[in-house]
Amino acid sequence: MSGPVTIDSWKVRGAGAMGIVVTIVVCSIWGAVGLWSATGLPRAIVSTGWMAIAAGMWAVYGTLLLLLVRRPARRAHVLTIGATLALAWGGLAAIDIAGRANTAVQTMAINASDVGDGSWTTWVASPVIEETVKTLGIVMLALLPAARRFGAGAGLAIGALVGVSFQVVENFVFTLQGMADAPDQPGQVLLSMAFVRGLVGVFSHIVYSGLIGAAVGWLIIGGPEHRARRLATLASAFVLMVGLHSWSNWAADAHAAVVYVITMVVGLVALVVVARRALPRGQLQEVGS
Repeated sequence: MSGPVTIDSWKVRGAGAMGIVVTIVVCSIWGAVGLWSATGLPRAIVSTGWMAIAAGMWAVYGTLLLLLVRRPARRAHVLTIGATLALAWGGLAAIDIAGRANTAVQTMAINASDVGDGSWTTWVASPVIEETVKTLGIVMLALLPAARRFGAGAGLAIGALVGVSFQVVENFVFTLQGMADAPDQPGQVLLSMAFVRGLVGVFSHIVYSGLIGAAVGWLIIGGPEHRARRLATLASAFVLMVGLHSWSNWAADAHAAVVYVITMVVGLVALVVVARRALPRGQLQEVGS
């Protein structure tokens, strides 16, 4: 296996790096404004008390997930600014961009057909959109890069951070929407979301983006040698994660509990296997090299 590559081997300097940072910050601020606007109706219906409980629950949940990601991030030497930008992109920019795109696709699906409500787009189009937007952020952070030594391990950690923030904010938004749809049962909605999306669905976005991030890291540090193989690995990782995401969304829509659990187990196993290869004995190495 070849050794890790330092940031001087692969980074955008000067105006290019500043442009990436500004892009992430501006998109994140825009995303925050968009999310505030999008949750206007739920906020008008759900009581302040229940909103605070939901926010507190998902904040604690997010903290626990960050503790889970903290060790691989430290072993991969992810910089504080890199972790901060990753969280901002996932929880603000990516979720807002993906949400707008998902709504547009569903609207087009409804307008194009007199049958159905376009809900099938949540397991056909949404996974492609969401993974594409999250991966864009991972690539931008890789170009900075966001770690002292960038490789598969750093890509795994940064991708997981993007996934954590996306997952937490998405869960909070869905909880508010669920409470707004059932204003007389906010407690039941909260418990249901905590169990289905929080406990059972814990290994979702953190897995999807983490594994794609590992493939991005392996691609950019290897130089010209075996580039086609690494590109194929990244493409395969993306397709597989979109497929797993789609499978999970379908299972949730179909209330297929066993299938939903299986998707989480598959994701967890894949994450553990890749993490063991990407961060063996605390040293960054290339997956598959």
